Amino acid sequence: MPVEIRNLTHRPVLMRLNSGTSLHLSPGALSAAIGDHEIINNMKVKKLQGRHVIALEPVQKKSQKTATPKKTNKPGKRK
Repeated sequence: MPVEIRNLTHRPVLMRLNSGTSLHLSPGALSAAIGDHEIINNMKVKKLQGRHVIALEPVQKKSQKTATPKKTNKPGKRK
């Protein structure tokens, strides 16, 4: 299940994920969705989570807002 990582501090956080990529989080920032395989058995993530530097949050499906189409006047057509 994908998760998002939130930086709970007032300082930037840098951590390496299992794939070898680095994740940079600004103070209070929320990362994009990250797969479980990136954080399972990752000692850096566990350490930062234990010190309340980061929080792991499950990705929630965002409800899509239905936009109402705008009426446009097309040239050549009159009502």
